[in-house]
Amino acid sequence: MKYEELKNRISSCLRNKKGGRLCNIFERRHGSAAGLPFERWVKEVLSDKRDSNCGFNAYLQEDFISFIVERLRKDLRKSNEEIRKIIRNETWWGIEDYVISDSQLDNALKGKAPDIYQGSMADIIVYYGKDKLQPSDYLDDINNVLLINVKSHDEKKRSRPPNIISALRLLKFGRDLLKRGRNFLEKANLLFVGIYYEEVENGVGNKNRCVIIKDIHIRDLFKLRVDAMPPINFDAAIQIQWHVREMKEDEHIDKLTFLEKLAEKYQKEWRGFMTSRTNEMEEIVKQVRDLITKLRSNQ
Repeated sequence: MKYEELKNRISSCLRNKKGGRLCNIFERRHGSAAGLPFERWVKEVLSDKRDSNCGFNAYLQEDFISFIVERLRKDLRKSNEEIRKIIRNETWWGIEDYVISDSQLDNALKGKAPDIYQGSMADIIVYYGKDKLQPSDYLDDINNVLLINVKSHDEKKRSRPPNIISALRLLKFGRDLLKRGRNFLEKANLLFVGIYYEEVENGVGNKNRCVIIKDIHIRDLFKLRVDAMPPINFDAAIQIQWHVREMKEDEHIDKLTFLEKLAEKYQKEWRGFMTSRTNEMEEIVKQVRDLITKLRSNQ
């Protein structure tokens, strides 16, 4: 399946769920990431073979690692060390720790269930390669992967736009894809899925919370208009903070142009940020020195 066809089918699959009522949405994450996440729900929707628009091979990020390790081991009889090298050196999604962590890969190779990796760029991973890996084309096949990053927002609550992704991390990811060549860059794709909902009363308490899906928006990372992107928040982990529904796309932009424009934006805004911080620091230092001089002169 071609990527554009896949993207259109995923968009159709998810948008058909608009207006639905959901209960028992289980939290996948805890601590600072706790809330009302929809990652598992999106995965189940995409995997539902009863719906002709859906039926994809979709996995939670941590489950995908176990899946692909087993494919390489069983289909191609690769050793653990060979599997590690293939994932880290020959797949675009295995570069560094952008999508999977070393500890996750270690656990999968040991036959253990990988933990959730909150630093991953993906919540869900869709594999659109062949049902069975073949030695002749497995390298191309295991790169037929789509990352999905899920963001949710309660329409009854007023809050700032969510952290979408670290601009610096995205820039480094782009750099490392470029180092590997055009084929890696062409295969790399990430969709943002924004779910906008309202909680409703169900009479049985918070353990069985119900929501109405008010709207679902899907945007392609590499089609985003950088000129419409909000300023990078260098005070908040260098985050791009943006509602998915407010993202603007340019269907004609290519990945090289997107990364070029992102680099230009980062450099321009970083210089402005550093100038502002330098001026602030120098003013504080001046005030401290002036006060010290004043107190000394009054002794």
